[in-house]
Amino acid sequence: MTDLERFFERLVRNLAATDPAAVTKPIAVQNIRNSIMPYRNSRRALGLESSEEYEELLVRLVGGEGGLVRTDPPEVAEWCQRQMSSLTPDLSGIPGQATATVALDAEALKRVMGAAAAAGLEKAAAEGPEGDMAPERCPHCQNDLPASRAVNFCPACGRSVTAIPCDNCGSDMEPGWRFCVNCGQEVSDAAAPAT
Repeated sequence: MTDLERFFERLVRNLAATDPAAVTKPIAVQNIRNSIMPYRNSRRALGLESSEEYEELLVRLVGGEGGLVRTDPPEVAEWCQRQMSSLTPDLSGIPGQATATVALDAEALKRVMGAAAAAGLEKAAAEGPEGDMAPERCPHCQNDLPASRAVNFCPACGRSVTAIPCDNCGSDMEPGWRFCVNCGQEVSDAAAPAT
């Protein structure tokens, strides 16, 4: 998996964790940076050492590299493509990012997430908030999370719902993991979701 595919996968997982239907809707580029997967919350999981690496991945994604997303308006994608083909790309910010959106490519979802996982996301999105899915719960305090918006932090306990630090090594772990992928430590009962 390439670094850009890891970035895309993290975006999909963060969206699906808060609202599975969000993977089928246009996503504001500004929201990716500010709330869905901000650099400070994603850098460890993505193995990034600087915010410039994060910005480059975002520009590559919005530029349509790898066919992972379709950007609207196309002029924003073209600007990103020009920057990445330049010897000195401007990574200070994507012009028009407040109104620009990206739509996740269905084939890219299948390719990066696997056909079964992508089908599960599509089914959950089709069911929508009124479907038979149980409400999302905070992996720490088990309180219900708002279903009508993207949530990075629990409104009840204030802890991150998109990443849980390993008790042993501090690496980011996804809600629901039983073991740390970095050190193999079993997740403590406090971090593991209730079953």
